[in-house]
Amino acid sequence: MPAAFRNDEGDLVKECTKCKQVQPVAEYYNHTPGHSRDGYKPRCRTCTSAQLREQNALRAKKRKQKSHKLTPRHVEWIRERQSHMSTRETAREFSNVFFDMKINASTVSRVWNNLIHSDPGINTSNEAERSKRSYLGEKHLSIYDIIEGASEFSGSLEEYLEEATADGKKIKF
Repeated sequence: MPAAFRNDEGDLVKECTKCKQVQPVAEYYNHTPGHSRDGYKPRCRTCTSAQLREQNALRAKKRKQKSHKLTPRHVEWIRERQSHMSTRETAREFSNVFFDMKINASTVSRVWNNLIHSDPGINTSNEAERSKRSYLGEKHLSIYDIIEGASEFSGSLEEYLEEATADGKKIKF
């Protein structure tokens, strides 16, 4: 790790360990005392910023991959609280019970209104509710229905998914 030095003009400069350019020490961040001889980070501000942007992009990618899906147990737990708690209270309590997951109040509301994770065995007497369910049923196929039907299918997963979505339905998680 090169230390800062004075150039021919008498200015304090330092060579970046990444880009190998000699720049004034104003182009370097301060380092924690005791970690370097001159008190500056080994990489210039440009290289440090580029490294941090790259690390943040990787973290964001991992965060997006770590999305949690509601299981039937989660949906049942949410439905049990429909007449006892508000949507916000249910969402807050959900994160306390299932500590590794968080959901929004809007997700709770959508589960209660059978917009997501709808149970095909529910008989709805309300005409608006029936039309809402039929609208969703025309365009989406529940992942739970696909999982249940997969046990009777003998073939590859790709063939099964093609057959399940052959009528233009999208899989709804």
